[in-house]
Amino acid sequence: MKLKSVLLFMMVVMGFLFSGVCLGYTPEGELQVLVANREAKITFQQIDENKILVSALDAEGAPVKGLMPDDFKIQKGDIKAKITAVEILETRKDVGIDYVLMVDNSFSMEERKAVEPLLSALDEFLKIVRPFDSVQVVVFDRKKKFLVDGHNLRLNTFKSNKVSELKDFFQKSFKKEMSGQTFLYEGILGGLDLISKMPEKNNKFLVVFTDGEDLNSEIKKEILAPKAQGLKNFNVYSIDFMPSEETDEFLSVFSETNGGKIWKATSATNLLSVFQKVSTTLLHQYVVEYNFVNPPKGSITVDPSEVTIEEITVINSSPLLNYIFFDTGQSKIPERYKLLKNQTEAKDFDEKGLQDTIAKYHHVLNILGKRFSENTQASIELVGCISNRGEEKDNLALSQARAEAVRAYLQYIWEIDPDRIKVSARKLPELPSTNSVEEGMVENQRVEIHSDSPQIFDSIKSIYTFAVSDFNEINIRPDILIGYDLKDWTIEIKGDGKLLKSIEGQGNGIPVSSFSLVDYGLDEMATMDTISISATMTDITGQSFTTETANTSIKYMERVEREAQKLEYKVIEKYALILFDYDSSAIKQQNTSVIDRVVKRIRELPEAKVTIMGHTDIIGKEEYNVLLSMRRANAVYQKIGDNGIPMTGRIVSNGNGPSNPPYDNASPEGRSFNRTVTITIEYETN
Repeated sequence: MKLKSVLLFMMVVMGFLFSGVCLGYTPEGELQVLVANREAKITFQQIDENKILVSALDAEGAPVKGLMPDDFKIQKGDIKAKITAVEILETRKDVGIDYVLMVDNSFSMEERKAVEPLLSALDEFLKIVRPFDSVQVVVFDRKKKFLVDGHNLRLNTFKSNKVSELKDFFQKSFKKEMSGQTFLYEGILGGLDLISKMPEKNNKFLVVFTDGEDLNSEIKKEILAPKAQGLKNFNVYSIDFMPSEETDEFLSVFSETNGGKIWKATSATNLLSVFQKVSTTLLHQYVVEYNFVNPPKGSITVDPSEVTIEEITVINSSPLLNYIFFDTGQSKIPERYKLLKNQTEAKDFDEKGLQDTIAKYHHVLNILGKRFSENTQASIELVGCISNRGEEKDNLALSQARAEAVRAYLQYIWEIDPDRIKVSARKLPELPSTNSVEEGMVENQRVEIHSDSPQIFDSIKSIYTFAVSDFNEINIRPDILIGYDLKDWTIEIKGDGKLLKSIEGQGNGIPVSSFSLVDYGLDEMATMDTISISATMTDITGQSFTTETANTSIKYMERVEREAQKLEYKVIEKYALILFDYDSSAIKQQNTSVIDRVVKRIRELPEAKVTIMGHTDIIGKEEYNVLLSMRRANAVYQKIGDNGIPMTGRIVSNGNGPSNPPYDNASPEGRSFNRTVTITIEYETN
């Protein structure tokens, strides 16, 4: 640091001295240490999160003694801490110190008859070294090479915490291995390098003793300040024994800049008293313990406190849509259809393993291939169609190519005799969707699969279980009382101790949030007994607080458990009927068998709740589609009634129109499946 900047800093410090309050210099936003009603210069080092080592020196540079907890003020910004303990370093056995002593052992000390006084002074200084302290010594030695940052320094070093060993090293350095030259800057650089290798959290002091100016170092003093600048928990104390009356300017600035001070030894006879002052200054530092008052506090509440996850059996009868839709201008079967690679895979295919309707549909060629291969008497007719608009206008060759693509798959993968397959081509389908909108045009780009055997197009049945919960999410409500502004916060959601999700944020606003059981997976949640939720907050002072955990218990009603308790479990049977062509409520003949099956189940389950719901696609006006869906539902309702079923309150029908569609309207098959009536039979059984 340039001398001008140092002087400016010292003027600021003096301003505080005259006001009776001294502020230890710290970067903006970091810890500040104040001593009220005392003239003192304050420097400090951090020991741990809530403990610091404070040096308080009066105007003469002597330690200020007798400071009590009420004398210290510690704060960050405008936030004040509570002082919990103040004790001088000498009495603390839990705070170790790392000393580096850079001692000038040049021959001029012999000429000034100062060797014995210095050794006596060093003996006195070493009395402050405790068994848990660490001391490293640096002396000059032309025969040694100490490499630092590419510089070969002429230094010798020694490390010990035993006073007797340190004394022996000093005796040897001054009696047998004195240096003919002074390498002050090299010595300081070596000391700084030793300190840089110490743990950052350790409290470190460099004590420099020299009896002459540096005329022999091969490095410049300008490299020392940057080397010291990045060191943490570090101070420099210097003893100037140079013959001049004035204190060395470089050592003064270097010591003050690094939180220490310099003493002037004017003769060999006062070396002892100067070293005693250094010892007193180092030992009479204060270990100050503190914490910031008014930490955040509060609690977390969750709702519900108990969740029941239940296993439900679903018997699903999905309709078979006998259309394969093609991309505009294309005859290649689209990739969304699941095509098997070879005949071996075809032999292993089983439609019973399929669950939802769209997944079944994407296997429609495999389902039909399996059924045609097992029913060798059934005929097959493939009708290729086009939208007859744009690039498909009058393109019967495209219709033919689409049908041929389907025929090739059935022939080569499912080994269907080509003589059984009749292929024809036409423009629009016999019962087309509207060609006035893009959605309808795409639906007309298809191959229709027909057969003289009705059972080929029977619905696709599957039985599977899944979990349902009486609550789909856990609501998390923080009730937090902050002291100081919050820096950040985290909400942790754990299942039986395992972290499931973290919700993180910054600032004071911890919002109401939720944890979705469904998104995480009810099957996975069912394996757990308890969901525990807690919040951890850290305020701008660094204080943290963690709420007590709030728990939601998980109760899983598995079928085996229900049977053991002789309880009932829920079964849902779903039947979806692709009854209707575009803009039609007429029931097709192929759905008669499905309705017969539904009627039979309703008779067998007199207590079951039956819901008949009509749906439409999104093509057309919503008001019209709602009425159309109701007409479709009423047609099925009437058919069931015509079979002699009492139409009591347990059987209801309604129409959703395009709202809450069972399937995605973005695809032609999704819109086709939405022109449907779904029948749900719900009951409990043991």
